Amino acid sequence: MTTIRFTPEETAAWYASVPKVALSASAVLRDEQGRIALVRNTYRDGWSLPGGVVDENEPPAEAAIREVHEELGHEVVGPATLLVVQWAGRGMGPVQFLNFTFDVGVCADPALLVPQEEEIAEIGFYAPDALPEGLRPFMRHRMDTIIGNGFRGVAYLQENDTF
Repeated sequence: MTTIRFTPEETAAWYASVPKVALSASAVLRDEQGRIALVRNTYRDGWSLPGGVVDENEPPAEAAIREVHEELGHEVVGPATLLVVQWAGRGMGPVQFLNFTFDVGVCADPALLVPQEEEIAEIGFYAPDALPEGLRPFMRHRMDTIIGNGFRGVAYLQENDTF
C-alpha cells in the first residue's frame, strides 16, 4: 500500500482553494405564553432571532447560548436543541453561510431582558401567528419552518438568494 504525502505547501494551497463557509448560530427563546423573542439590530433593518457568528472552534449550540446572554442578558437553563440548519450563498464575496438555529427554552420574565446597547435596538416577543413585518425573506423562511414543525425536529433549508 502506497501512502501519498503532501508537503506543507501543498496542504496549505489545498486549504486555500476550498470554499469558505461562515457559521452562525441563532436562538429561539420564548416566553411563558409561547411568544418568540425577536431583535432589531442597530446595524441593519428588520427583525431577526438573537444570534451571531460562531467563534473559532466554538460549537454552534454554545454560540447560540452565548449570543442570548450577550444580546439579551438572559442565562439559558438547559441544553439547546437544534431546530434548523439553513444554508445560503452570498452574492457579494467568496463566503457562503451556514446557520444553526436552536431552541433555548423559556424566559420566565421578559421584562428582565437587557438589550446589548451596541447591537440590539429593540427586543420584542411575538406570537407565532403574528410575527412582525420586516422579517428578511431568509428569516421568514426559517421561522415559518420552525413554527410549521411545532418547534420540534430538524429541518434543512437552502436559500438560493443572498443571506
